[in-house]
Amino acid sequence: MPKVLLSDENIIRPLFNAAIMLFSINTVLMFYLAIYLPRFRGIDSSGYDAYCPRVVPTMTLLGVVCAFLLVRSTWPVWGFLSPLILGIVSLGGLFALHFVPWL
Repeated sequence: MPKVLLSDENIIRPLFNAAIMLFSINTVLMFYLAIYLPRFRGIDSSGYDAYCPRVVPTMTLLGVVCAFLLVRSTWPVWGFLSPLILGIVSLGGLFALHFVPWL
């Protein structure tokens, strides 16, 4: 799959690059909420709404747009299987986070 995503000429590159950019922003915001605020500012998850009320809705919007762009950019390669393949990979990444002991 990485070889297909990096080198296949059928992928719509502008949409794929936009999806990667949105995913990167979402990842930075997740590290901000999960690591920076609790460890360096001493703010637990109950204080997110008071300290930074717009981060979670922003991450939700970025995630939805990123998923749409990623499915659309890979549609010429995998067709109707694009949402299924990307959904399985996303769930695998989500469940892999259970093995990180400090999150």
